[in-house]
Amino acid sequence: MNRLLTPQQMSQAEKASEALGVSLWELMQNAGAQLARTVESAAARIGAKNILVLCGSGNNGGDGSVCASLLADKFDVSAAYVCGEPKTELAKKAFALNGSKKVKIITENVDFGDADIVVDCIFGTGFHGEFRENIQFLMSRFARSDTYKIACDMPSGVDCLRGKIAAETVKFDETITFHAIKFGMALKPALSVCGKIEIANIGIPDGWEEYLDDRMSSHEIFGSELHKMLPARPEYSHKGTFGKVLLICGSENYIGAAAICSRAALHTGCGIVNLAAPHSVISIIAASAPECIYTPLETEGGTISSCEIDKLVGLANSHSAVAVGCGIGRSENTRRLVEALVKKVRVPLLIDADGINQLALNIDVLRDKNCEIVLTPHIGELARLSGRTTAEASAERYAICRELSEKYGVTLHSKDTTSVTFSNGKAAVTNFGCSALAKGGSGDMLAGVIASLLAQGVTAAEACALGDYICGKTAEILCEKYSPAAVTASDIINAFKETLTIL
Repeated sequence: MNRLLTPQQMSQAEKASEALGVSLWELMQNAGAQLARTVESAAARIGAKNILVLCGSGNNGGDGSVCASLLADKFDVSAAYVCGEPKTELAKKAFALNGSKKVKIITENVDFGDADIVVDCIFGTGFHGEFRENIQFLMSRFARSDTYKIACDMPSGVDCLRGKIAAETVKFDETITFHAIKFGMALKPALSVCGKIEIANIGIPDGWEEYLDDRMSSHEIFGSELHKMLPARPEYSHKGTFGKVLLICGSENYIGAAAICSRAALHTGCGIVNLAAPHSVISIIAASAPECIYTPLETEGGTISSCEIDKLVGLANSHSAVAVGCGIGRSENTRRLVEALVKKVRVPLLIDADGINQLALNIDVLRDKNCEIVLTPHIGELARLSGRTTAEASAERYAICRELSEKYGVTLHSKDTTSVTFSNGKAAVTNFGCSALAKGGSGDMLAGVIASLLAQGVTAAEACALGDYICGKTAEILCEKYSPAAVTASDIINAFKETLTIL
């Protein structure tokens, strides 16, 4: 598990260091020294002699200046100041170190041809948006160069909160980051350009966390840790031992969603899976999932009838957990159903897909909740929940998800190529899966898995992370043999029986 810091938290950690007796200049010297050690190690592996350090005008460039001065006794070192002269006091002080060393200073016409290793120290944690035209041109040439590429703290072009990357961001062989990985570096596509990530200690003293204004605790969780969270299967047990989940899914137009959700729950350990769905849905899928209990529902206009709402609320409270939304459609009745469940259910309630779309019509109903609620939106659904555009929801995912989770006291699992779960003041990042999941049915599968885990007593945040792990890792394993274009949610569910033994 890796601790993640936002750019704001990292800035506050550096200020805390000063208060605790270690100056920013000492931190810069330590960062430059750690970077130099990384470069030396890479040089030894590849037989490098010529080092080019690309420096910006801020403190990231200052780290590069320190690094260049330390390497100059052992290598042919050039330092290119691609944003003009250093502007911060620390960067100016670091630049002065090069005066007593054999560092070739470059201010224009950067040539990558002679370099064996290029070190990127152009921008720091505050970067967002796009490169200026001259830097974009430089990075384009850098990307095409046949050099070993090392990034200082983070690759230039990475937004260290949002995980976005600028056009022409270079893909690095390795990144040495200081003190902790920055939040955005754990998200795709930023993660894909970092290469091997090394975390270096730069001497920020213990106790720095006490100085943070923002106490959000964020981590990236790995498979080895999630494996330990899988529910135990004691030999002395029965179906009631492993919980009872109610899945309220499906409509006449969305039959498959109910089938996929229920099969996913069945194949991930829940003792009893009760699918409440329209008669027409159940009649079609019952043969493919005979292990389910079925609660047939009346319909109006193809979706669940209003006359079923009270029955479903009562039924929900006799189960260990409830999931609503997969394929239920959008109607006045489904809106009323979701609101009634929020207000009256007392067991963990997962709301997905159309359930989220209906909740978005009156999200403040969450203030009246009487149970633990898990929301599992993709970016489009997150936009509707928050009243933003899809582009805004994608760009500001961290802020929006955090705001909704804290405002309404819910666990919010934001699904994307990298998923983030916000719950009880903490954020967990999970990176599992491949493009096989980029097709219909994947969300229904994940909802079924998370609901199954909730019914088995797994906490909401852990159930979300485990759901990502089970679905994503199984997809990865299948795609070692099969094309991701051909692998479906049903294929992944069918493989659970194999992969759960090795996950």
